[in-house]
Amino acid sequence: MDMKHLFALILIFSFAANAFPLAVAPTTTFDNMELLQPDEDKVRETAVRVQFDDDTMRIISRKDGTILKEWPYTSVKSAEYSYTKNPRWKTGIGLGIASIAFPLLLFIAIPIGFTKHRRHWVTIRTGEDFAVLKVGKGVRKVFMPTFETRTAVSITALGDDK
Repeated sequence: MDMKHLFALILIFSFAANAFPLAVAPTTTFDNMELLQPDEDKVRETAVRVQFDDDTMRIISRKDGTILKEWPYTSVKSAEYSYTKNPRWKTGIGLGIASIAFPLLLFIAIPIGFTKHRRHWVTIRTGEDFAVLKVGKGVRKVFMPTFETRTAVSITALGDDK
């Protein structure tokens, strides 16, 4: 094969590759989440990752990679966001006990024991299934717009979203 033919072949392949771009959205994965699941009389929290493919949402166990829930975007009917405020008693008590050995820690333990932290929740509903996710603080502001963009379902905020 001479250089003219090789050049023509390369040119044809390059035009063909650019003429048919792949319109597939990249896979997006969020790791800092937990799925709440009923387990007889209590609720079990399972560490999960949520994966958005080109047309499917998957909730996958971080422990063993098992797909716990999987829905096409078209089956998602609604979603809600809420948060709860919980006191930091455990941290304050732990520092209070440590202040026995290091008395200056008491000045840190008392204020921390009276502060509160927020836990963020997203509830997703399909026609016949649901999932309650505890969403990590750093992931929440990226996860929610990704969910809305991929599924075309707006997340309804319950309560005050400050």
